[in-house]
Amino acid sequence: MRNGVWIVRTMPAALGATLLLGLGAAVAADLTVGAFGGIWEQSLRKCVVEPFQKRTGKTVDVVLGAPVQWLNQIAATPTKPPLDVFYLPSENAYDAIDRGLVEAMPPEKVPNLGDVREQFRQLGTGFGTPHNYGGMGIIYNKTTVKDPPKDWKAFVEGTIAGKWKASMPTVTYPSGGLTASVWSFAKEYGGGVNNIAPGLEQIKKMQKSGNIAFWFDPNSVLNGLKSGDIDLAMYWDGRAWAFIDDGNKDFDYLSPKPGVVVGVTWVQMVKNGSPLAYDYINQTLSKESQSCFGSAIRYGIVNKNATFDPKIAHEITDPSLIIFPPYKEIVPMQSKWVETWNKEIGR
Repeated sequence: MRNGVWIVRTMPAALGATLLLGLGAAVAADLTVGAFGGIWEQSLRKCVVEPFQKRTGKTVDVVLGAPVQWLNQIAATPTKPPLDVFYLPSENAYDAIDRGLVEAMPPEKVPNLGDVREQFRQLGTGFGTPHNYGGMGIIYNKTTVKDPPKDWKAFVEGTIAGKWKASMPTVTYPSGGLTASVWSFAKEYGGGVNNIAPGLEQIKKMQKSGNIAFWFDPNSVLNGLKSGDIDLAMYWDGRAWAFIDDGNKDFDYLSPKPGVVVGVTWVQMVKNGSPLAYDYINQTLSKESQSCFGSAIRYGIVNKNATFDPKIAHEITDPSLIIFPPYKEIVPMQSKWVETWNKEIGR
């Protein structure tokens, strides 16, 4: 779901390969926005950036990068931040709030906040809001997996028994490792934030069986499915359906019971960033931009009035099926969980 590099897109390629994000201020633009790469960036440009520029006459630079690096760069130059707006996973969004790196977003300055679904709006604290979400379900090969796991315990048991070769995110995969691969399995097997041992025990059993692999790069999952190295994988709904619809009809996707852990991407205004950011954020939350973005990327969106292209509407994970991890409780546990994973599962 997440990838990208530190490149200011409007710079010549020769310079972009050598300049850091901190020099992005040298580029003449009215607003600088941090985003993820690939289809995420393409959808953002089409659905948000282009209509915003057309409506306002202002220019926008889209910068690709990694959330942790963004936060550290902003913290290093707080009075002249290299970004005005960024899109972050929930864990990083709460970290940004705790570190005082983002501005409050009053409803009067961002009126489209009023159209954000309540279940998402309540996640916010006034210093940002969810923008879109993706569910971590299972993509599988219909030819080799005749009876796909309908619930998460069946996924574990089937993997251990060798019914299929599976793959799941490693602990350090952003916006999925901590929640989908650690917390969710801990919760499923009687643990929780303060006790991840029950979940890790099941993951170790799958690892010992030799039927599980761990991924960090989402592209490697699709390569593994195509090559036959794996039969199924825990994967984001939007990317799974895009792959299936791109001529890969031997594959299908499902959301196991009791539900799928959701990865939520927020939009936030950087502290001391351009006041123009309020207008941009209002644009990205509008019915029109949300409808366009959700349909283009096949991820759920938060505006309650937005609609999807009928051709892909059935591919969007229904909000009733998603499970919200306790993000704020997970953030301070990150280092401990990674250390424990590395000791018991491996790097």
